[in-house]
Amino acid sequence: MKGPLRWGVILGMAVAVLNLVFAIAGWHQVFVMSFLFLAIAILANATVVVVCLRENAISDAWLNQVKNGLIVGLIGSVIVFFSSILVTVVIFPDYFSEMAMGYREAYVNMGMSEAEVADLVAATANTSSFKSALDGVVGTIITSFVVAAIAGIWIRKTD
Repeated sequence: MKGPLRWGVILGMAVAVLNLVFAIAGWHQVFVMSFLFLAIAILANATVVVVCLRENAISDAWLNQVKNGLIVGLIGSVIVFFSSILVTVVIFPDYFSEMAMGYREAYVNMGMSEAEVADLVAATANTSSFKSALDGVVGTIITSFVVAAIAGIWIRKTD
């Protein structure tokens, strides 16, 4: 497996493992952990894209660097999508209802009214696994593109 394809698989597998670890540990039920998950996933995404760009640097070819970053994101996002479905539908079918119950306390501690808490808990419990997986796809592709567009300015092969 070469370059961006290999790094896309690495990215997808890293996020898949992260998702599974958070679910097994029960951290999906802790409100603040959702931000930690997102931060780790974005950091992993950015790191993988930068490493890929460094490994596959071409002199004066910013567009090629962006293309490589997009390939990483596209390949990674396919794995992110299916692993998210696997975790939230097959392995932990009560994933979103457990998340909602865990978030209830955080919502109450934020000073929300019982009606607001009930609405947010119901919305979280009714989250679609497909939509959540699709959000992961969009986030992976956008992050990969933005990181590649920025890092590609500086990461070039020097002749």
